[in-house]
Amino acid sequence: MVSKKWLTIWLVLNFIIFWFVGLASSGYSMEGYLPGQSAKVDQYVPFVYAKPDDLPKGVLYMVDYDGTIHYYIVWEDEYFSNSFIDRLYRFFRSLVYSGATQDIEVVKVNPDNGTFYFQTHGHTDVNGRILPDGSCLWLEEDRTIPNCAENGTHIKVYVVTWNHMLSLLPEGGTVRANLTMRHMTPEDYVSLGMFRRTQYSMAGITFSSLTIALLATLLFNGVFYWAWRKGYLSREGQRKVRREVRKSLKELRK
Repeated sequence: MVSKKWLTIWLVLNFIIFWFVGLASSGYSMEGYLPGQSAKVDQYVPFVYAKPDDLPKGVLYMVDYDGTIHYYIVWEDEYFSNSFIDRLYRFFRSLVYSGATQDIEVVKVNPDNGTFYFQTHGHTDVNGRILPDGSCLWLEEDRTIPNCAENGTHIKVYVVTWNHMLSLLPEGGTVRANLTMRHMTPEDYVSLGMFRRTQYSMAGITFSSLTIALLATLLFNGVFYWAWRKGYLSREGQRKVRREVRKSLKELRK
C-alpha cells in the first residue's frame, strides 16, 4: 500500500509539474525587440476608429532595422459576449503572455515606400500601399480604397471584430480614438509578452504549452507508477533503498 504521505506528494507534484512546465514553455523572451528610431514616427502613426465603449488605451511603437515602424495599439483587454468564455479566455491569455491580459494589434508602416500591414477578419493579412492622392491600394483584394490616409501618411483603420481585428473599410458606430504614443521600452516588451505575441498565435502557444505540460506529467506518473510497482514507495522499500545507498557509499569510500 502507498502511504498517505506519498499519495499527498503525488498529487502535489502532479499539480506543480503540469503548471510549471506549461508556464515555462509559454514564457517570454527579449528576442525580437527592435531598438531602432525614426523621425517619421509621428507623421505615420495610424488613426484608429473603434466603438466608443471599447477604445484603445494608447500606442507603443518600435522601429525595425529597415525603417519600418511597428505601431502596437493597446487595449485593456478583449471582451467576448459570454462572461464564462471571457474568464476562461482571459485565464489562458494570462498564461500565454506571462500574466498580461492586454490585447495588442500591430500596424506596420514603411515610410520609405508607403507600404503597410495589419490583420483583419480571421487574422488574415492586409498588405497595402499608400498612394499619393491619399487612397490606398489593398494588394490582396487588388482594389483601391479612397480617402484611407489622412495627409497622405496616417492610414485610417477601423475595428471590425470583438477581438480588435482591423479594416481599411469604414465601420459604422466607430469614433476616432485620441491616443497617446510612446516608444516601447524593454520593460514593456517583457511585461506584455511581446515575443510570444509577435511570433505565434495564442491558440498555437496554448496548445503546444499544455501538450508539453501533459507529456511531462504523464512521464512523471510513469516513473511514479514504476517506483510503486517495484515497492520503492513502501516503508520497507524505502528502508531497503537507504540500506543500498549506505552500502554503496561505504564501498565508494573504501
